Amino acid sequence: MNTAIIFDMDGTIIDSEPLYTKAEIRLFAEYNVIIPKEDLNLFRGCSETDFFNLSMSRYKISEKKSIFIEKGRRYVKEEFKKGLSFMPGFHDLIFNIKNKHQTALVTASPRHNLDWVCEIMNLNNYFDCIISGEDCKYNKPHPQPYLDMMEMLNVKPQNTIIVEDSIHGLNSALSSKAHVIAIRGSVSDDSLNKSHKIISSLSEITNKLIDELLQKKL
Repeated sequence: MNTAIIFDMDGTIIDSEPLYTKAEIRLFAEYNVIIPKEDLNLFRGCSETDFFNLSMSRYKISEKKSIFIEKGRRYVKEEFKKGLSFMPGFHDLIFNIKNKHQTALVTASPRHNLDWVCEIMNLNNYFDCIISGEDCKYNKPHPQPYLDMMEMLNVKPQNTIIVEDSIHGLNSALSSKAHVIAIRGSVSDDSLNKSHKIISSLSEITNKLIDELLQKKL
């Protein structure tokens, strides 16, 4: 049976969410905007385009859009350079599953950012295939990115497990009809309950758990 484990990137395999938050706080501070804590979840898992459009509209930022975007991108890269790392358990998990299942990465991040992260984190060494939602007709929360990846891997949704952490990502994954594991960290458990399994660490994804999920009917 052809099977695949597909991962989201930010907050799932790389510990980037706190770095995004630092960059966002730094960016908005220039416009005298303090982001309410409850607003941070609005940005998790959304595309770069949606992030800039939503934040400029929500906080009434009158800056020229191209300048605002250039600053945001620069601050993110500066924060990433200071301390981007893999999530705990990632290396052991990939080592344990690569010989049994295809592995892939699907992110809502734009292609320019994905390529940069791939370079500094050597992501191509860990995955059989990597795509950005920007490469697809529709980005997350639409299921298109995951459906496109499954087509590339020649794997059926019922033989696929997707690991996600954000509301947008979970909606995308669940709509693709695959088995979905939600990792805690970005949003509350209440928002993760619609997944098929909730974990606190990648180390909880064992071959036994994978087999149990793949055997379940959706």
